[in-house]
Amino acid sequence: MTLPKRVIIGVFLAALLLLLLAGVAGLMFFCTAAWCPDTSFSKRAAAVDFASCRQLQFPVEQTHPARCIVGSAVYYASDQNRLRIQKPVADQEVLLPLVIEGDARVGSGTTARLLLTDRDGFALEEVGIPLPKALSGQIVPFGASVAFPRPFGTGGLLTISLFAGNGKIMEQAAIPVRFPPVASVEVKAFFGNTERDPKTEYCDVSYPVARRVAVSEDLLAASLRELVSGPNILEQRQRFFTNLPDGLIVRSVQDDDGHVTVMFNKALAEGIAGSCRVAAIRSQIERTLKQFSFVKEVTIAVEGVPQEEVLQP
Repeated sequence: MTLPKRVIIGVFLAALLLLLLAGVAGLMFFCTAAWCPDTSFSKRAAAVDFASCRQLQFPVEQTHPARCIVGSAVYYASDQNRLRIQKPVADQEVLLPLVIEGDARVGSGTTARLLLTDRDGFALEEVGIPLPKALSGQIVPFGASVAFPRPFGTGGLLTISLFAGNGKIMEQAAIPVRFPPVASVEVKAFFGNTERDPKTEYCDVSYPVARRVAVSEDLLAASLRELVSGPNILEQRQRFFTNLPDGLIVRSVQDDDGHVTVMFNKALAEGIAGSCRVAAIRSQIERTLKQFSFVKEVTIAVEGVPQEEVLQP
């Protein structure tokens, strides 16, 4: 009995489909070669460290140290590093602000510092990087957004150093970066200065420092970010300081026809005492915002705190 041609074709296509499904299942579940899809469960299971991860040709990022990524797992070329930088990677183009992300194994008194230089070694920016409080030996994540002056040339070097409590360098990451053209504008952040006011006689007076930000940014938010970041190392050497508390975060900025309301987190309501410091904090915030001619009035608010209780001596 001869089967109809239509049935033969159907059986052939069904067998072909089964073979195709079996091949896909094999690739997805049992394939462990480097050319296998990165989604293969067996291939993922075979990656147990940086060497095997790289050998299986999973993506390797040129962080410091380099890291290989398998799904949600990350394997570093050296897990002994006290300092690991995920962003930026080597030869990455950095914009304004320069964004740094990494993690560090902290000890008693551990601090971190950033130095950005141009291709001639001229220092563009030097600033401390805040590290979260943690127990000695813990690995903690950190991050920073840093403004920097217009560089000469298109290349530079980002150096991030981790210092022990005695001031000695424990570890250092040097990352070459590139500076693409960025349309920028200068804004000011206002701080206290012990050289101009040695005896702190003028509590409500603050002094400007210039910061470069991208024109594409919200200038009110950008100027507040620079204010909250505090004086950089060079500005500190010039005797600038801030009265704003540690851990301060800007939650929101609203402009209602020149009436600007800025909402901070509760750090602005904790441990702030004395009429002089309150006046100094108000001066820094208000002068930073009123550098823009369209700002007529500033309201300082704190999340969860009645307005009448904000910045009271």
